[in-house]
Amino acid sequence: MNRIIIIVAASIVALAAFAQQNVVVKYNVGNNYGKEMVLIADPHKSLYFNTMSQYVDSCESTPEGKAKLREIQLKAWRVVQPDGTVTYDGRKLGLAPEKHIFLYVEKNAGNGQLTVYDYKADGLFSYTEPFDEIEWEIVEDSVKTILDHQCIMAVSAYHGRTWKVWFTPDIPLQDGPWKLRGLPGLILQADGGDGFVMEASGLGVTSQPVPYVYSVDTYEKGERKKILADHEYYENNLESILAAQGIKLNADGSPADLPQFDRQKQSLETDY
Repeated sequence: MNRIIIIVAASIVALAAFAQQNVVVKYNVGNNYGKEMVLIADPHKSLYFNTMSQYVDSCESTPEGKAKLREIQLKAWRVVQPDGTVTYDGRKLGLAPEKHIFLYVEKNAGNGQLTVYDYKADGLFSYTEPFDEIEWEIVEDSVKTILDHQCIMAVSAYHGRTWKVWFTPDIPLQDGPWKLRGLPGLILQADGGDGFVMEASGLGVTSQPVPYVYSVDTYEKGERKKILADHEYYENNLESILAAQGIKLNADGSPADLPQFDRQKQSLETDY
């Protein structure tokens, strides 16, 4: 109990240092995402996202931006043959902005809810859930240093995984990567097992306001467990679903023999 009181007191002192600017954290994310994610947070709200994806979404949110993005992409991908004909080389796709990560997590302390936006089962979906679904147990005698900040471990059983996280009271934001939040300090590292690791690789402040998700009206609202279950069904039946639409995964018509979706190794949440 004394340790928690000390943590809270330190957070109150540190809060003044971050009152005028927002915190920005870069996280290296393992497993099936395998990309860099960013958290921009103030004491009231935050957004967890991939910067390239947000740039592409910002361009595609207007007709002018969409046309400009397409122009940049085609210019980067084109190849002019000796006879003057123009082709497009798939090996050059990485030379232009593209969206590969669809996940956004928006947290709002005002209503005590988070909203997830993602691409699942061949569609864009969103859903909300309350903050209080995560309950933490602080492990007072387990500490480590991350990015020069002393961090304390906490544990929670959440949506099918046991999450071990390390948070720093030096930065008194009750936030962290993905959906993780609710501790008296910023979460700098999280490990959910099976390679699902989110570790801060950069930390600073920014005058940039917390971003918003573009084109939210394009996301179909749903329920978390159903969205995840539908996605697993889609992945496990992808070949037959596409075949019904006249699309063959193998050009010669032979079976694609796609591997089964393993929720333990491919899903952040396994409780559906």
